[in-house]
Amino acid sequence: MARQLPYSRVIDVIVSFKDRFPTIRATNTVLLLQPVAKAGKVDATIRTKVYYDADEVASDFSPTDEAYKAALRLFQRTDGVGVRQLKIAYRNPANAILSEIDAITAYDPNWLFLTHTKELNDTADQRALSDWAEARDVIFGGDSNDIDTESAAAVPDDTATVTMTIASPGVVTWTAHPLAVDDPVVFTTTGVLPTGLTAWVTYFVKTAPTANTFTVTDVVGGSAIVTTGTQSGTHTATKPNYGGSFAEYLESRQYEHSAAFYHTSADAYAAISALGYAAGRNFDNANFAEARAGRIDSGQAYSMKFVSMPGVPALEKTSAVVQAITGFVPSSGLDKSQGHLANAVVNIGGEVFLVEGTVGSGAFIDETHFAIWVKWRLQEQILGVLLNNARIPYDNNGVAFLCQAGIVPVMNIAQAAGLIADTIDDEGKYRRAYEIAPARVEDQTVARRRQRIGPPITVRFRYAGAIHYVTVNVIVTF
Repeated sequence: MARQLPYSRVIDVIVSFKDRFPTIRATNTVLLLQPVAKAGKVDATIRTKVYYDADEVASDFSPTDEAYKAALRLFQRTDGVGVRQLKIAYRNPANAILSEIDAITAYDPNWLFLTHTKELNDTADQRALSDWAEARDVIFGGDSNDIDTESAAAVPDDTATVTMTIASPGVVTWTAHPLAVDDPVVFTTTGVLPTGLTAWVTYFVKTAPTANTFTVTDVVGGSAIVTTGTQSGTHTATKPNYGGSFAEYLESRQYEHSAAFYHTSADAYAAISALGYAAGRNFDNANFAEARAGRIDSGQAYSMKFVSMPGVPALEKTSAVVQAITGFVPSSGLDKSQGHLANAVVNIGGEVFLVEGTVGSGAFIDETHFAIWVKWRLQEQILGVLLNNARIPYDNNGVAFLCQAGIVPVMNIAQAAGLIADTIDDEGKYRRAYEIAPARVEDQTVARRRQRIGPPITVRFRYAGAIHYVTVNVIVTF
């Protein structure tokens, strides 16, 4: 047999795998905060546990547990959309809510949607969670049963002249005060407050032993404050009502990441039902070819308005009350002077569904969902490009490659999902749905180039949005 030399004498083939890709963050998970520890399942050590159906929840929680009741709302959904999962988290009710949510997030950061069981409805802890969510890539949904939501007018703060003792703890006297434990209260004075208290700082009621007296703490669940030293002047205490409801609180702060769901029943659990729907909408599961062909159902873009709410009864309220709750005025849209920008479940035409699908600012839940999704996917895709290439050269070709490999795939998925609106030119032809405009390398400062800070890249497109109201003019001639 003739001797054969190896192929490597003339051809050198090297096979390598470029598999350094960052974790894709899931957007299909709802985190439910609840205060009941189930030893060895969900407790102070095991802070969260994932569930995929109601039977799994029933194996750990009794039907009388609020966590089970809330979970049932999510798993009652039969929308036929993507897989959704529920994580039930244990929060220790003896601890401050912010320390608990921080600890739970440190234990398990892999979730997008946040809600809670009914004991937090219309509380300072619920407001604190909305504050927390606003600074993070989180969408928080809170149920509210505060009847003030049914009136468009804001409820004024309660205020009165008070006296204080120098004692351990210091006791505040307010004749016929409206305060309950954990309510916020702010003090001002014409003189000097006792040592231990500071004007304009928000404190919380620790105890309210009588109709006229109470003690305060600096954090919910903290110790009562000891007052010392001397005091002078006239003291005033104010109980902030935040406009009278959780919805008004979100509206007054223009929150983009928190939504209020109003219902007269605390057992409705509308928030988790709505968030469960959003969690099932998988923007990554889309068909780009169908999108280019004009199919409006090529992906899983959505609007929360008109979504069915299995198990959640419709509000038995008039149109005027629903308008006060949601702020939606037919034919003109959302108007915060007319309502609280909260969400409600209504019956129109015999169908029960959600209106209006908004967050506190008046933006829509789907918009916040999309904003987080596109941020995450661009971060992940671009990091993958940087990890799997020896280098991206600092020149216009390198920037073009980064755009093509790191940005275009995400934008194509967004277009396929129905999130990016098609654009038609004056001739009726489709134009590119998005534009990517990187700054030129030659226009960057020497300092930026020396530090290898790439040129800024701008991506422009029009969000597809949704139609929420229709006007039809019928003209009859004879």
